Amino acid sequence: MEAIWVTLITSGLATIFAIFIGLPLAALCAKNEFVCKKMLHVILRAMYGLPPVVVGVVVYLALSKDGVLGDWGFLFTIQGMIIAQALLILPLVWGISWTGMEEIPNEVMEIYRLSDVKIPYVWLMVFEAKNQIGAAIMLAFGRAIAEVGAVMIVGGNIKGFTRTLTTSIVLETQQGRLTEALMLGFMLLTLAMIVSIIILLFEENWFHRFYNKNTEYNEPEMEMLLDGKTRLNNVSYSIGGNEILTNISLEINQGECVVILGGSGSGKTSLLKIISGINKADGDVILNEKNMIVPQKPVYLRGNVRNNLIEKNLTIEEKNWWLNEVGLLEFGDRDPRTLSGGELQRLNVARCFASNANLMILDEFTSNLDGPNVLQMESFISEHTKRGGSVILATHNPIQAKRISDKIFIMFDGTLVDEQHPKISSLVDGNWMG
Repeated sequence: MEAIWVTLITSGLATIFAIFIGLPLAALCAKNEFVCKKMLHVILRAMYGLPPVVVGVVVYLALSKDGVLGDWGFLFTIQGMIIAQALLILPLVWGISWTGMEEIPNEVMEIYRLSDVKIPYVWLMVFEAKNQIGAAIMLAFGRAIAEVGAVMIVGGNIKGFTRTLTTSIVLETQQGRLTEALMLGFMLLTLAMIVSIIILLFEENWFHRFYNKNTEYNEPEMEMLLDGKTRLNNVSYSIGGNEILTNISLEINQGECVVILGGSGSGKTSLLKIISGINKADGDVILNEKNMIVPQKPVYLRGNVRNNLIEKNLTIEEKNWWLNEVGLLEFGDRDPRTLSGGELQRLNVARCFASNANLMILDEFTSNLDGPNVLQMESFISEHTKRGGSVILATHNPIQAKRISDKIFIMFDGTLVDEQHPKISSLVDGNWMG
C-alpha cells in the first residue's frame, strides 16, 4: 500500500509540474514565430524517448552533495524523484501539446479574439486543443508511472519512503517472487487505466450529460447600436511580396448593408479580414469598436452547441432562443462535431448575430443553405441594420446581393469597382463577367 501512495504522489505531482510548465511553453511556441522553431520541435520529439537512467544520473549529480542543487537535500527523497520524473516527461507534454495547438484552425482563434471573452490566450488554446493535450498528459503520466531507472537512481528504493510499484516489481522479480511481481504489475496497470478513463471523460464532455438540459428560451433584448462607421482609404495588402489588394477605398455607414461580389481568389476574404482587424494592411483603416465574423469555412468551438454562442451576457434561455431561430434548439447539448455542414453554418450565423456587434462581417454565409434557411439568415441582417448595426458580406450570388444590399461593389484583381460601373449592372442582372 505504501508503494501505491508513493507511486501516485511521485508520478502525479511530476505530471502536474510538467503540465504547468509545458502548456505555457507549448502555447508560446505555437503562437509565435522565432529562429530555430523547427529545430526546437525536432529536438523535443527526439526527447520523447529520453532514457530514464540518463535523466536519473543527471538529477543525481545535480542533487548530490557537491552538485548545483546539493543544498536542497532532495537526494533519496520523494521530492528528488518528482524532479527526475517531471524532467523526463516534460518533452512529451510540451511537444505534443505544441503540435495540437498549432493544428487549431486560425478562424477559431479569430472568433475568440473578436468576441468579448476575457480568457487568457493560453487557456483558450488549451481548451481548443484539449484532445491532443489529454493524450499528451496520459502518455506523460503513463511514462512516469511505468519508469524505473530514474526513481531507482534518485530515490534509492528505500522501503516505506521512496519505493514505488515499479521498483517493488524489480525487487520481487530479483527475489524470485513472480506472483507478487505480477500482482503489483496489475495494480500499476489499474492505476493507469483509471487515470486514462478520467481524462477521456473530460475530453468528451461526458459530465455535461448531467446538466444544461434546459430547452426553455427567451428572446434577448438587443441594444441599439451607435457610431457604426468603418472606413478604408487607399488600403493595400500583400503576402510574401504578392499584392493581393491595391488602393482599396470603402466606407460602411451605420445601418448599412454592403455587398462585395467577386470570383474565387479576387481578394474578398482578404478584404474582410482587414475590416475585422485580423489582418494588418497599409493605408488608413478606421474600424468599429466591436466586430464579429462568419468565416467562409464554418468553424466550431469546443464544448457543446449551446456553448458555441460565446457572448458573455447571454443567459442559457437567450442562447436557446438563438438556437431555436436557426433550427438547432434540440441540438443544444450535442457536440458541434456531429452537426452537418448546413447546421454548422447556421450555428456560425447565430453566434455572429448573438454578439450584437456594431459590424457583422459575413463571408459566403449562406453557401451551404437551402432556400428557407437562406431567407431566415438574411432576416437577421435586416433586423441588425434596423438597430443601427452595419453589415458587409462577400458572396458569389448576384441575386442575393441585389436583394439585401444598400451598396454593391465588385472585387476584381484586388481592386474595388463601385455600383456605378457598367460591370455592376451586368452582374446584378445575372450576367457573370469573364
